[in-house]
Amino acid sequence: MKHFRALIITLLVLAAAVAGIAAWWLYQSGHQVSEQKHQPVPMQSAPKAKKKVTAKKSVKLVALGDSLTEGVGDQRKQGGYVGQIKRQLTTKQHLQVTATNYGKAGDRSDQIQKRLTNSLLMQKKVQQADAIVMTVGGNDLMQGLQNASIKGNTSPVAMDKSVQATQAIFAGKLTQLLNQVRQLNPDAPIFLFSVYNPVYVYFANVEQLSAYVLQFVQTTQQTVQQVDRLYFMDINDQLSYGQYTTPAKRAALAAKDAQANKAGELNGAAVEKALVGGTSGELNDYLSPVDHFHPNNRGYSVMTNVLYKTMMKHDQWLPKK
Repeated sequence: MKHFRALIITLLVLAAAVAGIAAWWLYQSGHQVSEQKHQPVPMQSAPKAKKKVTAKKSVKLVALGDSLTEGVGDQRKQGGYVGQIKRQLTTKQHLQVTATNYGKAGDRSDQIQKRLTNSLLMQKKVQQADAIVMTVGGNDLMQGLQNASIKGNTSPVAMDKSVQATQAIFAGKLTQLLNQVRQLNPDAPIFLFSVYNPVYVYFANVEQLSAYVLQFVQTTQQTVQQVDRLYFMDINDQLSYGQYTTPAKRAALAAKDAQANKAGELNGAAVEKALVGGTSGELNDYLSPVDHFHPNNRGYSVMTNVLYKTMMKHDQWLPKK
């Protein structure tokens, strides 16, 4: 009996121990599960966003005009101001520029309009243009000078009459040309270059020719005021004077030219000689030494810089960001 009771006690102790161990194990298991439930879930790093590539804004530019628009004289064959302005707009404004060049050497204002009237493709390009650039007037002025020379009327009075008559005709033709361009495209801004005096450096003492050029510049300025969103760019001084940028330099040049042009009057033969290459080299750093008339690459850079500044000042053509 005594041994039996000792056995019972031993079994009870073992049962209590087993129950305690089981309770401890259950507690630990539940505690771990609870901790796992409350343990913050580590955040996964978001995938890196791909860099957005923005397509370049596109601009359609159309150039109309004479040899200055064609780019004659550009010894680097970069397309004159048309090629240069395309590169500037591409690099500085990050634009996709389509430039269409309708420049033709020798064209007067009426001949430019005739080409526009006869070409449906040219009209379509003008209609689709975001911006239009033009050069016109140089050949109109030359026609007036040549008319007097051909007739042998090289006196100041005869030259004045010829140029004044040409100037009046030019104003009417320019108005017709600009009105047609505006009718084809009512919205695009028009940027128009002035004429300049290509032989100034050879005849700095002859005020007559410079006066004729200035008259054409003023006539153009007055005419363009009648057309909406047309911006006139005066390049007369920069291309006529070239590197002779100060009054002192021009006075010295005039004194030098006076030795060769003692009459101090416009001589048609002398002008023609200068234009066809009768002089060695070129005295104007901004004009071509080949024909002494058209800008060289440096001269076209002058035109391009003026054009770029004017376009950015009147930037309604620029695509909105």
